[in-house]
Amino acid sequence: MSAEEIYFYTVVWLAIGVAVVIAAAVLLITVLVLAHRIAKLAGIALEVVEDIEHNTKPIWQLNATNKVAGDLLAGATAIEANAGAILGALAEADEKNSVA
Repeated sequence: MSAEEIYFYTVVWLAIGVAVVIAAAVLLITVLVLAHRIAKLAGIALEVVEDIEHNTKPIWQLNATNKVAGDLLAGATAIEANAGAILGALAEADEKNSVA
């Protein structure tokens, strides 16, 4: 192998090596840029999720509201029954007073 051939192959392989290094650098920079973009979009998505959680929290509290409404209904039913009993007792007393 002559000196010219060695020089030629050295230059060719050096050019191939430089091309590989440049391609790897381009890929690495692309990955870094995309990772930064993904992190930015993830931050935006997290804000949206927090907004959704804030807006749907009252829905999850409906169970407690329904329980309180049921308790109020039970109380109102008891008051209605007591009022009916009082009304019945007063009606009986009026009948006894009007007969006597």
